[in-house]
Amino acid sequence: MPGPSAVGREEISGRDLFVVDAPSLADTFPLPSASRYFVCLLAWDATSANDTDIALLAQKLLVCGCAYILCWGPDCERVHDVFDAEEASQRPDRPFAISTWHNDETFADVLWQALFTAFPDDAYEEECRSTVCLAIGAPTWAAQAREAFLDPAAFSAQQLNEPI
Repeated sequence: MPGPSAVGREEISGRDLFVVDAPSLADTFPLPSASRYFVCLLAWDATSANDTDIALLAQKLLVCGCAYILCWGPDCERVHDVFDAEEASQRPDRPFAISTWHNDETFADVLWQALFTAFPDDAYEEECRSTVCLAIGAPTWAAQAREAFLDPAAFSAQQLNEPI
């Protein structure tokens, strides 16, 4: 069975764009990606998740090739911190994935950042050809991401209040 196809493509970065609408943490893998490394926008209300579950998610993302993660949603700062701790143990001598949290920004603003400003460390850049929005337990967020990823240029123009 072939893997999921890209929802869209962002032409400036040359990345294929994927959206995963995971009903729960248990439904997050396998992740679609067209490249060895990828940017991940993790949209998740993690307030009821324990640190062990967050760490397991971080481990899986890193093994799959996450080179840049943007954490968004309630308790995203804790998700970011656990991700960083896992990465330090998994990749002690390698270039680190860039990780950010966005607890005071709108989802649309973070989508825009994932599409247009999220560039990983130079060690990962050449093989980073995918952006994945992983929305856990949040079908509305997944739908917003899918709409943005279908036409990134139009989404950007809308976000920046520019004519299309």
